[in-house]
Formats: sequence, structure tokens, C-alpha cells
Amino acid sequence: MGSAQGGAIFTLADFAFAAASNAHGTAAVGINVSITYLKGVQSGVLTAEAREVGLNPKLGSYTVDIRDETSALIAVFQGLVYRKSESLESVVQRDS
Repeated sequence: MGSAQGGAIFTLADFAFAAASNAHGTAAVGINVSITYLKGVQSGVLTAEAREVGLNPKLGSYTVDIRDETSALIAVFQGLVYRKSESLESVVQRDS
């Protein structure tokens, strides 16, 4: 179709979402996500910027903007995480 595949854009957004939601050191797992594609992109570099919009001991809400090289908004991803009682470090050590 001549444009970046939606799954690749989703994966970029999901990676930024995971990094942002686990940045506090508490293990966080996604429980609901959605993405809205606003513009097709044919070439160039895409960037993802995640913002934490809500946080409490059990839930965190995040928005990720995907932009092209001209800063045009390509997609908006919204995600909700469940924050586990375990530290991220303990989960990584247990699972490795």
C-alpha cells in the first residue's frame, strides 16, 4: 500500500509504553491498549514519546504519540497498566 505497516507502528508505540510504565521500578503489565492512526507515512524515521497521564499504586495510564521526521502526528496510542506488587528487578531475575 506504499506506507508503513500498522503493526510496526503499534510495536514502536508499545515499546515506548512498556519503557515508560516500568520506569518507576515496579513491574507493570499492559491490561488495555488502543491505537488511532491519523496519517500514513511512506518513508523516514518515526519517533515515539510516552507520557504518563495517571498513576496510582495499582494502575497507570499512558499516552504515546508517534511522529514523523517533520513532527507530524502519525498515531496516538493509549495504554493502561496493572502495577504488580513486585519490583521490576525481582521479576527479571526470577524469569531469567
